[in-house]
Amino acid sequence: QQSEMCHTLICLIVFLFFIIILVLGFGMDPELHIDIITELDLMNATIGVTQVAGQHNNSKSFLFQDIEREVQASPHVAEKVIQLFKNKSEFTFLAAIQQRSSTSGVIFSILESEHSYFELESSGLRDEIRYHYRFNGKPRTEAFPYRLADGQWHKIALSISASHLLLHVDCNRIYERVIDPPQTDFMPGSTLWLGQHNRKHGLFKGIIQDVKMIFAPNGYITQCPNLNRSKYNAKINLL
Repeated sequence: QQSEMCHTLICLIVFLFFIIILVLGFGMDPELHIDIITELDLMNATIGVTQVAGQHNNSKSFLFQDIEREVQASPHVAEKVIQLFKNKSEFTFLAAIQQRSSTSGVIFSILESEHSYFELESSGLRDEIRYHYRFNGKPRTEAFPYRLADGQWHKIALSISASHLLLHVDCNRIYERVIDPPQTDFMPGSTLWLGQHNRKHGLFKGIIQDVKMIFAPNGYITQCPNLNRSKYNAKINLL
């Protein structure tokens, strides 16, 4: 009987282990994420963008200079991103940036005409991060007082889950808000820009690396794996 109880206990432990793995989301379906820099093929990009040393050597990083440029995704890549967003209520934008001190610029933007479906902007003039989006066809902006434009490297993760927003900088959760749920059904023909709002406006000055969109819960864990463990430990402490 004791042997049978031990066998049952081992089975239970194994079962709980696999449940934990599922909950914490180890591994990721390649259909649920996209590497923006890889897709844009910046090695063959326009004038004003130069490959430079980044925060690490595991991926390419690029210097966006203070001159007129056009870093726009091809229609094929833009359509791919639009389809990934379609009917999604959970997504995370990730990037590592080194922004020139006291400058302002757009890190990433998805536009239809002049309407921003998704745009993340860093203002060094006001020392704030801005998230522009649309809700029921109307523009919305969330502003977060924080200084990114200081010449230092920063990792940023903006996560949306329906109307719940989380903002992490350098793996620290700095803001959590309830917002109007962003519109994710984008119009065909929408354009995708990196390091600028459009051809002439919102030019980012500095280095950008590791730009990704994750279409899964808790996408910030991709950027900060240690938050996975801390989240698990927090759950254990609640038991």
